Amino acid sequence: MRGKVTGVKIKSLLAAALLACIGLGVYYADLFEAAFLFNPVPRTAKSIARGRQLFQQNCAVCHGAEGRGDGVAAASLRERPDDLSRIAPPPIFPDGIVAYRIKNGVKMMPAFKTTLSENDTWDLINFIRSLSSRANR
Repeated sequence: MRGKVTGVKIKSLLAAALLACIGLGVYYADLFEAAFLFNPVPRTAKSIARGRQLFQQNCAVCHGAEGRGDGVAAASLRERPDDLSRIAPPPIFPDGIVAYRIKNGVKMMPAFKTTLSENDTWDLINFIRSLSSRANR
């Protein structure tokens, strides 16, 4: 009888683990998919200029004019906003993940999926990516 109880426990644990994996897979499916998205908008001067304008309108208050996390609202936040001039380039930190975070928010950052169009998001990413090249000059 003892062997049956152990077998039932093992099966129950395996079933619970399987359900947890499925649940996490469903929950993070969009994030996983985003990791494989590439920016369809070429990183041109025009796209970066549009991204800069969007950044000034939507992001600079927290992230600062050059994305260093030193915006006027940063001091009043529990956590300092990320320094966007230091985010890792793809493939370490793919553009699709940056887009996912912009659209869905992260930590204290609000979601912008209802505020920014798809092209706006990619232009914004082109500007954010340009910040790291400026910081390295």
